[in-house]
Formats: sequence, structure tokens, C-alpha cells
Amino acid sequence: MSLGILSLGVVLLNNALQTKIITNTVDYLEYQTPNVKSQMVSKILTDNTVKETLPHMFNYTSNGNIIEDLEYYDMRNDPEYITNGLYQSEDEDGVIYYYRGNVDNNYVQFGEYEEDYYVYRMNNSYYQTLEICEEQIYNESQKCVKTKLASAGDKIYWRIIRTNGDGSLRLIYDGTNNDSNMYWPFNSRLISKSHYNNMFIDGEDDSKNPKYMGYTYDNGIASKAKEEVDTWYNNVLGKSTYDKKIALTKFCNDMSQDTSGTDYVQDNTKYTVSKSLDRLGQSFLKSISQTTKDNTPSLICASTTENYNLKAGLITADELVMAGNNLFEGDNYLIIENDSFWTMTPAYLIGKDNEEVVYTENDLFLLTGNQLTFLPGNNGYNDSFVGIRPVISLSKDVTITGTGTKENPYKVTDPNKYEGMITIEEGNNSDIPPAFKEDVPLDKEIIWTSDDETISKIENNKILGLKEGQTIIRGISSDGLSSYEIKVTVLKNPETISTIYIATGITIILILGTITYVIYQKIK
Repeated sequence: MSLGILSLGVVLLNNALQTKIITNTVDYLEYQTPNVKSQMVSKILTDNTVKETLPHMFNYTSNGNIIEDLEYYDMRNDPEYITNGLYQSEDEDGVIYYYRGNVDNNYVQFGEYEEDYYVYRMNNSYYQTLEICEEQIYNESQKCVKTKLASAGDKIYWRIIRTNGDGSLRLIYDGTNNDSNMYWPFNSRLISKSHYNNMFIDGEDDSKNPKYMGYTYDNGIASKAKEEVDTWYNNVLGKSTYDKKIALTKFCNDMSQDTSGTDYVQDNTKYTVSKSLDRLGQSFLKSISQTTKDNTPSLICASTTENYNLKAGLITADELVMAGNNLFEGDNYLIIENDSFWTMTPAYLIGKDNEEVVYTENDLFLLTGNQLTFLPGNNGYNDSFVGIRPVISLSKDVTITGTGTKENPYKVTDPNKYEGMITIEEGNNSDIPPAFKEDVPLDKEIIWTSDDETISKIENNKILGLKEGQTIIRGISSDGLSSYEIKVTVLKNPETISTIYIATGITIILILGTITYVIYQKIK
């Protein structure tokens, strides 16, 4: 082989990929908006029309009712404020869409009971385990009775509360029958009935301290409500393949207090108001303070409060108000006739108006029948055996099919997967290579996302090489039946170098994707 003086160069070859890679032959438009971060969000937007939020809408229930006489809680109706459908808001991660009112197209079937599932009854309460139940016994006449909640093979149904700003989908448990509205425990939309928290923690009465309004406490102990949710999740979903499809998402237990410095006093009773009640309970506050303003539910958690990353939690009172409830009335898809369930949102503490206020109740929001109200969150009260309804979020990578109705609920699908790889230089771009397999569907919109948009992403049907590194670009067809994965390697764009290179042996050619590099050995 003759010696030669060479400049370092790059030879571009038209090389076809040897694995399947997909092109999109239709316009992206709607699916390239920042509001659409998953196939699930796209599917919901395709199946619904987003309605305009009305002024003062959250002062009304979804059926147009509003409290007219606060003394007697008489209602009047404004038909212009009947607000059933899909609406837009935001959380800490971006734009979200939530269902409001008596919607009938937000059903999801996801998961099933793989074995018979039992809870344990003691008086009017039901607990996930015998051990938890027996902890509540305080006299010899009480017993824990094993009660069947679900049978092996029973499908689990959910209702969609909202999308999350990260593209995941928030669901609330709806039992094993998507038309169930029966008394506990048969065909129930609850998993248990429990106190929200313990009566005594480390020897301290939890009704005397606002910190025990939390979903967990500052000493790391979980509330009874959390203990029930976690036990059910670990037994039913956590040990199965379903767990991989459920995202760690934020759950806000708003412990922040009203910063105005004004506590409300009525009949020698002092109300220490949480910010959540200040946002959501204006009709109640007006009855004791004679001042009111618009209800303003928020999905953005205060920085001074508990904001958990959980696989399962409870609904917030803000989500209930957005769904169409109001103090003390409502009409929407979340209501369980003749039953109630906890939220994870504190309302207020009650104490006597004296120099040293001794709190007598920790009140939390809950939905009972069609009323958004509050009850004490400790087990010192017989009326605080309240239902537990788990809330989960399907991962943004999950795809769904169906129409969301009772007859055809949304179902999680495992899409056909197509893979490919490509290598490009930093600062360059490449067309998405044409597919050469006839079985690859090209008639649906494809939603593209990148694991690291600083390295590479797709814009205007081009794969962009932004900086050196490796990432994966993922695509989901709008019908959720096909997924695509492109492994992208971005190489640093070499500068033109005057260094002398001499070919001293056989030239090695590496073919990577659609770009080929000729590599030479440098003489020392």
C-alpha cells in the first residue's frame, strides 16, 4: 500500500438501516404542542372538547347550584353554570386537563385482583390486615371479622380525575364493577373504612396538634389513611407487572396555615384556618367571618407544605372542587351515594378562644354523599370511620385504547414496538429514514419525545444533533397501537485538522446509521 498525506474527513454514505425505523407521513401540528406530552393526553383531547372556564365557576357546583342563604344553606341554580366536561388548568409541571361534573366518558379498566382479597371488619370500620384491625380493639367485646372485598380475576376500574403536567394520568379507584354504587363492602368503590390518623402518637393526643393533620407526621410515622393505601397497593398492584405502569407522582397534603394572622372566632370557638379552607371554603368562612371571596382551587403545592412522590395516595380537596363540588353540595362522577371518603387535605383546627388554645378537633375535607365537608381526622370520634379510595397515576409512557365509557372503558395496551438507531454529527440533522417494512403503520400521527432534548430531538420531521452524547427518541402513534424507539448517537463535529495522517494498514470503515466515518491510525 502506498503512503499518502491525508486530511481527516468524513464520508457520508446513503446507507439503509438494518432495523426498523419509522417516518411520519402526516403533519404533526396538534401533537407538537407543549401541552401534549403523552399518547394518553392526546387520546383524551381527541375524545373531548376542552371547555372554557367561566368567571367565578368554582363558587358553583357543576350542576349550577350556589349557596344563596348561608344561614340555612339554601341553594339557587344558574343554568349558565352547568359545567360538565373537560377543562384546562395547570399543576407544577405544566398544563393539565380535568373532568368536571357528571361525565360518563372517563372510565378506565386497569389491573385485576390476582387472588381473593379480604379486609377485616371491626364495628363500623374495615382494615386491610388483621394486625391493623386488632390494633383498634379497646375492649373484649370487639372482634375483627374477615370480609371478602374482591375475588380472584375481578377487574379493577378507575375514573380519570385529570391529566398531570408531566403527561401521566391521575385515576381514582372505582371498584370491581364499573356500574357499582352499592353499600359497602360489596361491589364497593372503597378499599376500606378507617380513621384518618391515630388518636395517640408517642403519647401525644393527635387532636391537640396541627402537625397530625398530615398524611405522614414529622416523626416519620404514616397516618392510618396512608397505611391503608400503601398496604392495599403493595398487595394488589405493587407485586405485579402493573406496578411498572404506575408513575411516582406528586401528592400535595397542604399543611400550610392562613398567613393573614387572623383566626376566626364564633361562639367562643376559635378556628385556625388552613390555606386550603381559605381557597375552597368561602361559603363556610363567610358564615363565621362575614367576608368572602372566590373559591380558587390550586394544583400547585405550597412550598411550605408536604409534597410527596408516591405510587398511590388520596385525592385532594382542590381536585374535588375542580370536579364540581362545593361546600356543602355537589353533583359529579366522584359522588358515592350513602357513603363518604377522605381527601388528604386539612381544613381547620377548632379550639376554645382563650389565651392557651387547646385544640379539640383536626378537621379534614372529605366527600360524604354529595357534600364536600369536613370531619375530625382522628379516631376519638365515632363518625370518623370514613372510606379510603386510592389514587394512582398511569405513567406517561402508557398507551390507552377505548372510548372511556362504561361499555368501552379506556384500557392500557402494550403497543407494537419498532426500533432503530442512527448516528449524526453535532450541529447536523437528518431526515427520519423511510421505513422499509410493509407491516409498519404510517397512517397515524406520531407523538415524538426525547429522553434528553439537549442531545437530540425531532423538529419538523428532522432528527437534530445538538450536542455530543447518546439519547433515545420515542414515538407513540395517536391510536396507541404502535411505539417507536430511535437510539441516537451524536458525535462531536471534528474540526479540519492539518495534521498528517498516513494509512499504515487496511483502512477500517465503521458504518453507523446513515453516516459513515473513515478511521485512520495517527502516526506518533
